Amino acid sequence: MSRTATCSCGQLSITVEGEPLRVLVCHCFECQKQTGSVFGSWGYWSKSAVSSIKGDATLYRRGSDAGRSVDNYFCPVCGSSIYGYGEGAPDEITIAVGNFGDAGFDPPNAAIWAACRHGWFPWPKELPEYLDQPDL
Repeated sequence: MSRTATCSCGQLSITVEGEPLRVLVCHCFECQKQTGSVFGSWGYWSKSAVSSIKGDATLYRRGSDAGRSVDNYFCPVCGSSIYGYGEGAPDEITIAVGNFGDAGFDPPNAAIWAACRHGWFPWPKELPEYLDQPDL
């Protein structure tokens, strides 16, 4: 199965093969700032699952709440964050779930950085939630 994530204007896209290794919701303040929402939702694939990246991307490197670097790639035209690489998972790529435009996308396996979760946002009790960055 191929899946393609695109930015808002369509200039930047990434296509991956197969199912994600995991899908996480991250409540850290950096993901909140990056997405403009109260959490980020990311699918994780092996880097080898990427079949194409088309268009121009701009790199923004930042630190994480776990003290490691994270490389985020976004569209220089519309500003949509599409994919990234993290020092904590060097063989994987993360892709923002919302950029797939698929309401049937896999649900999250867990939430991380719940210590930063907004109190008014309920998390389903049947799904794991970690206060910080676990080794998943």
